[in-house]
Amino acid sequence: MSTYCIGDLHGCYDEFIKLLDLIKFDEKKDQLLLTGDLLGRGPKPIETLNTILELKNCVHAVLGNHDLNFLAICDGASKSKPRDNLEVVLKAPNLGEILDFYYACPLLYLDDDSHLALCHAGVYPAWDLGQAMKISKEVSKVLKDPLRRSILLHNMYKDNPVCYQEQDQGLKRWRFAFNAFTRMRLCDKHLNLDYGHSSTTVDNAAKENLFPWFDFCNEPRYKKKVYTLVFGHWAALNAKCSRQNMIALDTGCVWGGSLTCWCADNNKTCRVKSLGHLKPKA
Repeated sequence: MSTYCIGDLHGCYDEFIKLLDLIKFDEKKDQLLLTGDLLGRGPKPIETLNTILELKNCVHAVLGNHDLNFLAICDGASKSKPRDNLEVVLKAPNLGEILDFYYACPLLYLDDDSHLALCHAGVYPAWDLGQAMKISKEVSKVLKDPLRRSILLHNMYKDNPVCYQEQDQGLKRWRFAFNAFTRMRLCDKHLNLDYGHSSTTVDNAAKENLFPWFDFCNEPRYKKKVYTLVFGHWAALNAKCSRQNMIALDTGCVWGGSLTCWCADNNKTCRVKSLGHLKPKA
């Protein structure tokens, strides 16, 4: 049995299938961990999701910001934009099954056997994995409750709070969890999240006294064991993360980069070059 982690898919179905063929993925004995943003912007979202549904017994996926955008649209909290290329999914006959799958996806997944922690953007530096898991489970309960889920999805598009306060409850707490787990890239030395930069380089950010969130993190640990934290979201990193026990996997396939897979069992990485979809962000 092998455990494979794959970066942000964004509906890049052809590259996804090619990568599964390249690693000789065996659904009967291997498992697949996906860093979120399964759809959004890319060319074949429904084919991508249907393949994941077919493999759901051996797949673990976390929620990304584009996945949350899709859920917000389905709940009427936002409108679909042509650039997101979601109409084919919104009209899919199995939309209900897709939504059930998404509502069961956490913000943070821990694999105790492989000692892996999986999330989309990262884990807020002030949290250890135990606290992060507690907050992820709390939000998962909200997403499974139709009334509270709708309230959250209608109120998630705000750039606040900028930092975590234990006393925050309800919407403020859940929204911060969404922002930290699915949008976080940079923060200042006080661990205030920056919401204004998406594609800036680490060097340029440092000139503004902003730094990668992982610069402030301790070694990922859970129940006294060291874990490897796997994340996506930040294509501008090009899978380069200087911290031990942290693996960055988003290599911008939808932007013309590549789709990357990391094998937890042998620490080997392989990539499939993008077929070319969107122009990189300015």
